[in-house]
Amino acid sequence: MASYDQTVSFDESDAIEITNAAPAFAEAIKQEIESRGGEANIVSKPQSAGTCLLTEGLTEERQAKRHHDVLKAILSAHEGVHVVALDRTSARSLSAIGGVSGLCRSLRIERPEIRVSASSLKISGNIQDEASRIAMSLILSEGTYTLSNDGIYQDVPGEIVLAPSTASVVPESPVWLITGGGRGVTADCAIELAKRTGGSFILLGRSDLVAWPAWLERETDLKALRGALAKNSGRADAPKTPVEIDRFARILLAGAEIVSTLKAIESGGAKARYVQADIGDQASLRTTLSRLINEEGPVTGLVHGAGVLSDGFAEALGLENFEKVFSPKVTGLETILSCIKPSALRYIGLFSSASAVFGNEGQSNYAAANEWLNNVAVHLAGKIPDTQVKAFCWGPWQGGMVDESLARMFTERGIGLISKQEGARIFADQLLNSSHDQVRFVVGDEWGSA
Repeated sequence: MASYDQTVSFDESDAIEITNAAPAFAEAIKQEIESRGGEANIVSKPQSAGTCLLTEGLTEERQAKRHHDVLKAILSAHEGVHVVALDRTSARSLSAIGGVSGLCRSLRIERPEIRVSASSLKISGNIQDEASRIAMSLILSEGTYTLSNDGIYQDVPGEIVLAPSTASVVPESPVWLITGGGRGVTADCAIELAKRTGGSFILLGRSDLVAWPAWLERETDLKALRGALAKNSGRADAPKTPVEIDRFARILLAGAEIVSTLKAIESGGAKARYVQADIGDQASLRTTLSRLINEEGPVTGLVHGAGVLSDGFAEALGLENFEKVFSPKVTGLETILSCIKPSALRYIGLFSSASAVFGNEGQSNYAAANEWLNNVAVHLAGKIPDTQVKAFCWGPWQGGMVDESLARMFTERGIGLISKQEGARIFADQLLNSSHDQVRFVVGDEWGSA
């Protein structure tokens, strides 16, 4: 941590530009710089100054739009301009919190010639207080910073994490709400939780739960299942074209995986039910959650594992790519938290990604959404201190979103894959038993021996 230098002067500095996306902030920052002897100009986008402050991350636009606007502004800067993207790590509403630092980390990997820094506000005060701290931070070297009331931090989640050593007291008959929990790595974590806590598990997912046709032999391999469906295409109730066959095969395999998850949870000593829901659809999700809470009782544990990818190089990422990624991770979590009683929650586990911490080529949008989750985790831990809140910045799992090409890429970079068994164990250990103060941490393959 570094303290603020109240004597910062811009008497001999070049003019500084400030984008006018958030006019009140732009004007307050301009006045602060000028009060310290500098010259500042408010512009619509970066022009030719040596340094440009971006206020796009401080607007009241919805999160996906706000982060996409930040990306566009960074890419519009002339070569050699040092761009400083501003946003918030804490705010009165979750909607105002940002994940710009994750976006910037990915951009630095993808476009190393771009000079981009991120400064995130964690300040209690008015706009003028924030403008003052922003101005004082302009003497910093390029990097990623959090501007707090008491100083300036360069923050890397989970540099040192000790394995949990004590067992927590799990509430009797907990009710777990798990998004994305019917399939994949989230399902593995749900099964492990069921073994340890019992209670009731409500799994929300996008997949349609379709019964396996009586006339079709069971298969677990997609290619073999497509072949079996093709042989039965003459049946009136069977798919005909290759596209229809592939789609139906994927639906059947997804449904079979969900059924297997439900059985495993029940074998672990808990109740389980699966509900198809689009957690990015606020109106529909509110109706669904209201019904489920009436039927199952207040939710005491929340695991948010839903997520989709929409990767692309920075110049090719449109607003729709941000919306696709932000919808389940960001909008879904916001809606869930607005529908349940936070005071009843004993546990919150958020599935984030190491991409938010280290960046990843082609994933500016995904890194931003996951850094939003990281910041929200810290915010919630402060708001509801009796709740165990954890953000898991996962490295790559075996399975999950890692296909063969990604697995090779991770191997070339010296990054081992987390096994499903070890990942589930790590998740349950940390969510249930780890230190209350440890909110965000990076999980990698080296945890396997912990």
